[in-house]
Amino acid sequence: MLVGVVLLFLGLNIYHGWRDASRFQWNVRPWPLVASFALALAFWPMTGLGWNLMVRYLGGNLALRQGMKIYFLSNLGWYVPGKVWHVVGRAYLGQRKGVSVGVISTSVLVETVLSLTSSALMATLALPLLSPFWGAKGLYLGIAVVVVGLAVLHPTLMKPVLALLERLLPGPKQMAKPLLRYSVMLGFLAGYLIIWGFVGTAFFVLLNAVHPLSLAWLPTVIAIYAISWMAGFLAPFAPSGLGVREGAMILLLGQYLPVPAVTVTAILFRIWLILAEVLWAAVAARW
Repeated sequence: MLVGVVLLFLGLNIYHGWRDASRFQWNVRPWPLVASFALALAFWPMTGLGWNLMVRYLGGNLALRQGMKIYFLSNLGWYVPGKVWHVVGRAYLGQRKGVSVGVISTSVLVETVLSLTSSALMATLALPLLSPFWGAKGLYLGIAVVVVGLAVLHPTLMKPVLALLERLLPGPKQMAKPLLRYSVMLGFLAGYLIIWGFVGTAFFVLLNAVHPLSLAWLPTVIAIYAISWMAGFLAPFAPSGLGVREGAMILLLGQYLPVPAVTVTAILFRIWLILAEVLWAAVAARW
């Protein structure tokens, strides 16, 4: 019931934003438009490389080209309801290349924890914008997020977290041992934070194509993108967070920027990412 209400609320945000777009005075700049797509195109190999390295650290003998192919092809499963088909695809394709289900399963679970932890840490960049409303509470929240985020990656806490995810998430149910060392996890976390900064910058560039912003807005835009991604990821019935992510962007950014500009940017950026993902899958299918 609660999920339905949230989805309805976010859907109404998208609807009203799109309706208002027809009355907005548009002045679209082409070069930021092209640059944002180029950045979106470069985003997927970065995430694919991260997953491939993770599989290797877990003991999977997977060549870079094979790993990227598995990643790009299996990622299309994100757009099927259920949030599990990309896992099934990776397990199936990985087994064909001699990588155990345990390694694939653990890599996906660790990837999930790293994605959520890094996005939560990146979200703290929005605290300066919220500080007038939250005051000192915003600072304490930011410190708490950083502490919890760094702690949960330690193997001592990571094991029960992965065990919980293993029970909650459908799909392959076999974890590899041993887990990654804490120093390795921190290295991956740094990489994921860079990736969040990269994709958030791509969204910022696209937003500049339809509504010019000063560079001072970049940290806030990156943070709001990270928050919106988390909302879409945690929505149980939205394939790849479709609609939920865009609605959250409109809800958060629309408080400070023209809603039509945010609406069009959010929807267009989704199209950019899907188009880039499909292009990479088409390339990988020929490898």
